[in-house]
Amino acid sequence: YYPTAICAALGGYISRVVFKQTQRNLIRKHTLMGMASALAAFFGCPLGGSLFALEVNSRFGVEYFEHTIEAIFAGEVCLIVFRGLARLPIEPIWEIVPDKLTGSDPLSCVYGLIVGLLGALVAYGFAKMHQRVMAFFAMFDLTPARSDLAIRRALLGAVVVVGLGMIVPHTMFWGEFEFDTISTLTPASTLEHIWPTAGLFGFELS
Repeated sequence: YYPTAICAALGGYISRVVFKQTQRNLIRKHTLMGMASALAAFFGCPLGGSLFALEVNSRFGVEYFEHTIEAIFAGEVCLIVFRGLARLPIEPIWEIVPDKLTGSDPLSCVYGLIVGLLGALVAYGFAKMHQRVMAFFAMFDLTPARSDLAIRRALLGAVVVVGLGMIVPHTMFWGEFEFDTISTLTPASTLEHIWPTAGLFGFELS
């Protein structure tokens, strides 16, 4: 989630504290609009970023489809403002395959199945890790049930994520350029917006 978690938490916080909203569905809408804005600005793609914000909170696809229009609108506005102030073009941030993809053979589907199973195994491990993290949060009464502590929970997560990013800069992929660095195995020193560019210990992919 990275910075988007903070934007989402701030959206809900502003809805409740500044605008004094009490309706749960309306607060959820404002929260998702904040997350959609951040994702659209980072991805450079308002539609994909906004829809991802609706999907990532759901177990069964676009569960919060009733907020789609508001999320896409917020993503459009934030993208235009962010890219305009930063003087950046409005375009996707990742260029994984610059050339046109060629035809493939059925055996590639088998390879894809194997990779998918490995991905499912990683997802299972992530789910188990998430359970342990939530148990750790419960020790400090920072579970999602305590909505009044959402900002503290998001800040704690940000500290952990940034700390990991300082050790392995490639993991900070929401920072726009890290994914390209991973996919092409280029040195972390090319990440100009991260300091120190190679992390605290000079970790590199090979």
